[in-house]
Amino acid sequence: MRKPLQPGMAALLEVGLMFMPAIPAYLWVWPNLEGTAELLWQALTYVYVLAGTLYIGLRRWSLSLLGLNRNGLWLSLLCGLAVLLGRLLIILAIDWEISPPQTSLPRLLGDILFYIGLVGLVEELLYRGLVYHALEDWLGTRWAIWGSSLGFALWHIFGQGLLMGLVSFFIGLYFALFRWRAGGILGLIWLHGLWDLESVWLIASSSQQILGAASQLTVLHTGWLYLGTALLLGVPVYLWWLHPLVIRLLPRRTGKSSTR
Repeated sequence: MRKPLQPGMAALLEVGLMFMPAIPAYLWVWPNLEGTAELLWQALTYVYVLAGTLYIGLRRWSLSLLGLNRNGLWLSLLCGLAVLLGRLLIILAIDWEISPPQTSLPRLLGDILFYIGLVGLVEELLYRGLVYHALEDWLGTRWAIWGSSLGFALWHIFGQGLLMGLVSFFIGLYFALFRWRAGGILGLIWLHGLWDLESVWLIASSSQQILGAASQLTVLHTGWLYLGTALLLGVPVYLWWLHPLVIRLLPRRTGKSSTR
């Protein structure tokens, strides 16, 4: 009798199968789409990935184990606020020499729904939820952090190119630290969506435009740039080294009000 595959390994194999339709999509569909058709196809793609992620994950684990829980929510929200503030300071400190698209109330609402309700939710549930937990269950936390970040990079390489994939790998590591320390992804969903909205609303709607302008940047406010960089670098330092020390120093609650 054949021995069943380890659950985490089996889940990752099924994730690979879920992405098989991406091959013809990248070859024949995406190159021929633009405007409203491209937006609709993007939305359908995220719905498909969401359905596949839930189907694969819930066959083995609960939503809580996939990260949809309140564990570490305040940690994620507070550190996420520091990250968004730091990134905002950097964006405002630089003259990007490109302009964000004209906006309106319907577009603002549509952007919020798309980047938080689809992009943030689906990408976090897939990479910091399912892929992270599957790797953690199979090989341990270190593999979960690095492996989920690599998967996140591959997602962006095929859609936006090698340079964007490299950038996404480091963003994936950044977000994986939140997942590791917090134990959940609710705060990450908001962080991810608002991270993208900062780019769309303040710089440009295309990652290629932003990366293309990188060689022509002019710093307008050096102090803001330094402070923003300090915040962006300080958050992972806190999560990696300082947070465990802070937890040990905090008085532990006892009795019925104690928490894990």
